[in-house]
Amino acid sequence: MCDEAAGCEGFDKLEEVVLKDEKVSLGMKAFRTVKMHPDHAAVDPVTEGKGKDVPRMLIIDPISLKVTTIEKGKLKASALYSAMKKVSGKVYKEKLDKLVKAHLKLLTKQDRLANAEKVLSGKASRLSGEDGKKAERELKKVKEEHDEVKKELADLKKEQKELWALTLKSAKKKSA
Repeated sequence: MCDEAAGCEGFDKLEEVVLKDEKVSLGMKAFRTVKMHPDHAAVDPVTEGKGKDVPRMLIIDPISLKVTTIEKGKLKASALYSAMKKVSGKVYKEKLDKLVKAHLKLLTKQDRLANAEKVLSGKASRLSGEDGKKAERELKKVKEEHDEVKKELADLKKEQKELWALTLKSAKKKSA
């Protein structure tokens, strides 16, 4: 939360450092983010009375509506990610750390494949300007490799989407 009209000290750091941290930005996929003005938060039944300083982040457990507040000087990527892990551990069957690590591995593969695609595209454009049967065979081979890389990239996108299909923990049964 931040009053942007009043010029919120620390808000740039929040957006440029804390929210761009790899773990935080990937971990946020498990949450719904809402930007609120401090005046609106002060009258909201869930967020009222949950911190005064701006900027601040409120992580809300959607089941118990317990609010974790991280404000000003304590608003660091590690503190935010730690709070996100704690809340997600109560809500989802999947562990946030495991999901983030898996997604980082997928991103590494995606980078490798994107680089391979760029190299193959360059080879294909170079070979398309050449004549002869050898150039045709090489071009065909490069196009096949390029198609395979494109397929792998599409599979990775699908895998990323499936990775974040989270399962809610079952509600505890009440004893009679």
